[in-house]
Amino acid sequence: MSSPRTAHITGEDQDRDAQAVRYEWSTIGFQLLNQSAASSAVDRWAQDGDDGGIYLGAWTSENGRLGRIWVLRRFPDSAAMLAARERLRLDGHPLASIDAIESVSVESFAPLPFMPLVETGTFGPAYEIRDYRLVPGGLTDTIAGWRKALPLRDPVDPITVVMYALDGPDRLLHIWPFKSPNERLAVRRDVYEAGIWPPPGAPDVIRDADSTMVWPLPSSPLQ
Repeated sequence: MSSPRTAHITGEDQDRDAQAVRYEWSTIGFQLLNQSAASSAVDRWAQDGDDGGIYLGAWTSENGRLGRIWVLRRFPDSAAMLAARERLRLDGHPLASIDAIESVSVESFAPLPFMPLVETGTFGPAYEIRDYRLVPGGLTDTIAGWRKALPLRDPVDPITVVMYALDGPDRLLHIWPFKSPNERLAVRRDVYEAGIWPPPGAPDVIRDADSTMVWPLPSSPLQ
């Protein structure tokens, strides 16, 4: 499996600029019959946005929760992301006027300190989004466990991004590329059997979790 990055995860913190990066995670709802129109509208918005956000990926699912598109964008720092967010609030989200779109929810995330920048390319086409809601105060132990375990797992099962929520309850969201759902099952079995995963102490602070298999939109930079 090819890695979605040229940089390797070592567990050492990234430089200041990489740690300052902020990720915007948007969840767009649509009626199932409107999937094609909604996907086209989301692609246009993410590619043509003039608020400083860099389009990294957009996905939709064919299993689990349907009628959703998830979009990942990157900003250089908190100030740039908050300025874009305020503009969306005051001027209205560009997708709000699209008939095919029912809802738009935007959330803010930061990468774990040792996580390289997301690099785009073709690494799927099957992606897994895992969303962990942690017990209060659980983020510290989670970061410590991932710092130890991810450098061992990443060479055999490269991750796209792992990031924590900047608002709301303690939460960890991570995205993994696979060639197919079957490869995902095989790889996860192998890393468990090898003792590479899960991170030490991290499962103990997960309150509840979701896993969704998703596929990129046609123009998503991550494919």
